[in-house]
Amino acid sequence: MENQKKKNRISDMIMTAVFLLFVFGFAAALLIAKDKDFSETENRTLAQKPKFGWEEIKEGRFTAGLESYISDQLFAKDQLVTLKTDLDRLLGKSYQNGVYLIKDGGRLRYIQRYKENRSQLEENIKSLNAFAEGLNVPADLMLIPNASAFYLDSLPAGADCDDQRESIEYVRGLVSDRIGFYPMTDELSEVLDAYYLTDHHWNDSGAYAAVNSYLHRSGQLAENVQLTSYSSSSAKDFYGTLYSKAPTAFADADEFRYDEQLCRAETEWVNEGKKTDSIIDLSYLDRKDKYAAFFGGNFAQIRIRTGHSGGKVLVLKDSYANAAMPFLMQQYSEITMIDLRYYHMQEKTVAELCEEQGAERVIMLYNLDFLNEDRNFVWL
Repeated sequence: MENQKKKNRISDMIMTAVFLLFVFGFAAALLIAKDKDFSETENRTLAQKPKFGWEEIKEGRFTAGLESYISDQLFAKDQLVTLKTDLDRLLGKSYQNGVYLIKDGGRLRYIQRYKENRSQLEENIKSLNAFAEGLNVPADLMLIPNASAFYLDSLPAGADCDDQRESIEYVRGLVSDRIGFYPMTDELSEVLDAYYLTDHHWNDSGAYAAVNSYLHRSGQLAENVQLTSYSSSSAKDFYGTLYSKAPTAFADADEFRYDEQLCRAETEWVNEGKKTDSIIDLSYLDRKDKYAAFFGGNFAQIRIRTGHSGGKVLVLKDSYANAAMPFLMQQYSEITMIDLRYYHMQEKTVAELCEEQGAERVIMLYNLDFLNEDRNFVWL
């Protein structure tokens, strides 16, 4: 009995020592390690040491800042988050932080959860309808389903994810006759791997199929003519935005494909006063967020002059449109891209800008999840 008690005490002492070593070890690492300014994994700026002072303590800013600082600067944070994801998966949890992890042909695929928000859909379509009524040029809505539309049956039993195909049909009934409606469900269902495994965006295969179909269905491209697809270059080891929500050591990396020739055009970031001869920024291929190689991300207004003989078009867009540009650029001489998330309080309304630029058509290119959630359509 005495020996057993002694063994228990030794075991308790070892566990206590391991716990203290863990706590103080990480605390020491936090103090010694150099603070990071930016997280490639989370694609955001990290909290820095909060200012220490009586006013900061009294108003709670120091405590709140310290909590954010410790959370952001935790030693080996990325590795610990990955370990947690893998342990959760080992316990049978396939849904984590807004994404489902499923097996697709032996590969791990991330599927973003979709919950229909009918009131927001109605509000956003109402804004698009009103905008289109004030135009004197054709207006089209290219509505892009997300990956969940095609993998709904592959989600675990009881998965809380709505059917995007039903949402698209609901949107069809809301869209004004003034707008040409082009949902891309059928086109993308025929494409093998139209979406990245680890990112919420479509890839070049999906974007090509959608743009090619839209131009034919809208009568802008002759039936016997096809757009040029990528020839192509690629950057490997691309881990996207969905991976960042639930990183795992067992994730299959994506390949980010691009075509420098198809991306070449005079490109102007209007508000930033920047100009280049390409829509692709190769420096992003060395970063985690390789999709941002298109334009370096999203901006209020970007103008592209291709030198082709086609007409001028204005594109209302989300980030899905970035991957579509190498194909739309083949059809038009000039494209003005407007992202309503950043086009706030500008000198001209979108309708005025459309008239000033001499746009002969407006394309509204949005993915369904964006149309379902975004609240910036009021800026139209």
